Amino acid sequence: MLQGSYSYPLVFASLFIATVASYTTLDLVGRIATLRGGARRFWWLVGGAIAMGLGVWSMHFVGMLSFSLPIPLGYDAAITFASLVIATLVAYFALDLVSRGTLSPTRLVGSGILMGLGIAAMHYTGMAALRMEPSIRYVLPILLASVGIAIVASIAALWIAHALRGARPGLMRVRRFGAALVMGIAITGMHYTGMAAAEFPADSICRAANGVNSGWLAISVSGATLGILAITMVLSLLDSRMEVRTSQLVERLQHQATHDALTGLPNRTRLAERIQAAIQTARESGEQFAVYFIDLDGFKAINDSLGHNVGDAVLKELAQRLRLAVRREDMVARFGGDEFVVFADRVPDPASAARLAEKLLDAFKAHFDLPGAAMSISPSIGIAMFPEDGDTVDMLLSHADAAMYVVKGNGRNNFRFFETSMNAATLRTISIQQGLRAGMEHDQFFLHYQPKFDCSGASIVGAEALLRWRHPELGLISPAEFIPVAEKSGQILALGQWVLEQVCREMRAWQDAGRSVAPIAVNLSQIQLRSPGLVEDILATKRRHGIAPDLLMFEITESAAMENADETRKTVDRLKAAGFALAIDDFGTGYSSLSHLQEFGVQQMKVDRAFIRTLAEENPQARSIVTAIIRLAHALEMEVVAEGVETPEQLRLLQELQCDQTQGYLLGRPMSGDDFSRLLNPDVTASTAFPTVAALPA
Repeated sequence: MLQGSYSYPLVFASLFIATVASYTTLDLVGRIATLRGGARRFWWLVGGAIAMGLGVWSMHFVGMLSFSLPIPLGYDAAITFASLVIATLVAYFALDLVSRGTLSPTRLVGSGILMGLGIAAMHYTGMAALRMEPSIRYVLPILLASVGIAIVASIAALWIAHALRGARPGLMRVRRFGAALVMGIAITGMHYTGMAAAEFPADSICRAANGVNSGWLAISVSGATLGILAITMVLSLLDSRMEVRTSQLVERLQHQATHDALTGLPNRTRLAERIQAAIQTARESGEQFAVYFIDLDGFKAINDSLGHNVGDAVLKELAQRLRLAVRREDMVARFGGDEFVVFADRVPDPASAARLAEKLLDAFKAHFDLPGAAMSISPSIGIAMFPEDGDTVDMLLSHADAAMYVVKGNGRNNFRFFETSMNAATLRTISIQQGLRAGMEHDQFFLHYQPKFDCSGASIVGAEALLRWRHPELGLISPAEFIPVAEKSGQILALGQWVLEQVCREMRAWQDAGRSVAPIAVNLSQIQLRSPGLVEDILATKRRHGIAPDLLMFEITESAAMENADETRKTVDRLKAAGFALAIDDFGTGYSSLSHLQEFGVQQMKVDRAFIRTLAEENPQARSIVTAIIRLAHALEMEVVAEGVETPEQLRLLQELQCDQTQGYLLGRPMSGDDFSRLLNPDVTASTAFPTVAALPA
């Protein structure tokens, strides 16, 4: 028999290649395991199989090159390529298997046997590439031992790769290196055991001998293989980092979509999802849970007096307090503004719900440290229980909100469970709040115009635009009812813009129809006055419809004007500079400063109807007050408009007091835009349009 020998540098090179290939394989398994099917996973499997198969085959080929006989050796290219194909197919099978979700013991052993047989087939196919004559003889016990080593090594490799695919990044590299070294030794051991099983007769010749230097061939194959393995690892690392960054970005976006930016608490979207999931679970288990609607009492005063930065700091501290007051399985969410909602899971009875409510109240007992002072804030808490108080998310939140409103109406700083009797008034308020946006979108709102007359009642000098709402279920709703709700819910800005748009649109239509147009007064709320974009929005609307500024007047209530007099004056100055007229509405009900009234320089002062109502009675004080208001306005070069004139006697006294204009049911009730525009026809006089005017004494 011919005696073979080994080049130990190439032996160690084959071990190194096997170890690097094993490490690359483990890295690829962890990468592919994160992919959820589709073309991307398939191509990673193909690329990984080529890299892994090439690595295992290269180890085998370099190991073959390390072996030498006293005769020239060479390798048949076609058979050698076939061994590479076998290695690649085995690698694909292995990568696909260990990157899937589960690997049962039975599946592990069966797959290890198939993979071991595949590796053995690759090895002995590579041996056949020598094309020895006579053929290589194999010692059966050693051959079987090599196949056994291949099977055991394959089972171990599959188990290690599957176990390490979800390891933590900190220890993952170290563990993968150790596992790769073990796998490399096992693969190399199988190869050299198989080589030991081969016997070469003394008269053997190699028909594939070609005179190529085996050392340079080993270096070329090793270098190319290691380069491909390195590129594969780099691509895997870069792709993994890109996916991690993408995943982190998606997580941040999801967090932003479901959490409040200020407090970090879940928002109403995340809250609704949590309650909906709890409803489904509770229906199956028969358990109860509670929803707490929390509204801060007097929080607006903190924002107005100390600024929004201080208010934000209070909300963030309160969020932390509420988190500490509830259990781990409960949820605290910011519902909006100064409203919070607590979801308490598995609450067995109202007594347990009440105990948690007491804890929530206790969270407010400690003072909030604000700049320059320590301030206490109290909550109003409404509670709704599932399933007694509702079986949907909206119903539970609405009923908890209804109970909270009852607490506010009964002194605040307390909690209250929902009761069916609360539905009438409170749920009406909720329906109004929820219906405001739909009302604007579906033309449920409309305008009436109440004419303003000169004090003689002889001519129409303008009108006031009055907003009306015909709700599809609640019917006609008074502005006195829905305007405060719109202000509280923050929808007054959109509603005010709708009014201005509608007024300008109708005035444009009147002008296009060739009708005369009189100045129209539009009311501005306190919230609108604080809006930084108010003047720009008004100017944009005016330009859009081509309305002259002298055809619009803006009315501001006395209390709203004095709420923040300096800011009001700035807004008034900008409106006046743009050519708009202004009026102080409901004068006499607020607390005006004469200096502020003088600074405002508005065109009109409207006397509140409460003074006009008692003017004709035997009440000398009422007459004195109205007289003083009229004289004050005239001294400040303002016109005076008397609101709520309903009797001829009231009109007569106002004429004696030299009031400038009147407005009220006596002369003209609110009417539609078409009806009002027809009154502006030059051929129509106030006396012909309104019989009441004609009946007045000259």
